Amino acid sequence: MSYAGKFLKSKGQSCIIERDEPVETKVSIKRSTRSSRDLGVREAYWEGLVLTDANLQSGEIVTIGNDAFLVQSVNLDYASSEAAFFAAKCNAVIQHKRYEEAADDSGNIVQDWVTKNADVSCYGQIITAQLRQEDPGLLDGTKYIFQVPKSLGVTMLDRFFYDGDNYQVTSIDSIGMAGVSRIQLSEDTRP
Repeated sequence: MSYAGKFLKSKGQSCIIERDEPVETKVSIKRSTRSSRDLGVREAYWEGLVLTDANLQSGEIVTIGNDAFLVQSVNLDYASSEAAFFAAKCNAVIQHKRYEEAADDSGNIVQDWVTKNADVSCYGQIITAQLRQEDPGLLDGTKYIFQVPKSLGVTMLDRFFYDGDNYQVTSIDSIGMAGVSRIQLSEDTRP
């Protein structure tokens, strides 16, 4: 076992990788920036090492104590022979809904919003004037950007329920990170 592996097993923080069958492992984590200009970014992005036998993947949720982190990328760290990862600290919980048709007991077609994924921890940003200047890919009506696991299977025109309001998925950027989708949301006025 490598020196870093021994360190993680003896001094690392216990964490749980949220899967169908949760995996408990050890991790060492720290903030990835000390930026004081943007306090939200300083609190949001983290990096660390995790034991390679945990087989951590991009898009998984890691819980350390009371905090949840969305793993953005994982790579083998050749210096330590363990897995190095970058993650965003989850600051929002959403419900993912989709408009579907189904037949009732009488054979009538019923259309309704069906919850596909309830209580999903994710990382979100509110759109500000500064962010609009820095990110030219934002659509005009975008209110929020959320990073969510690709495993949710989000499609265009799905609905996210967040903070008591409904939002419509208007853009899905799935290229940046292997297991994470970057979702743009606008206000949803549909019934």
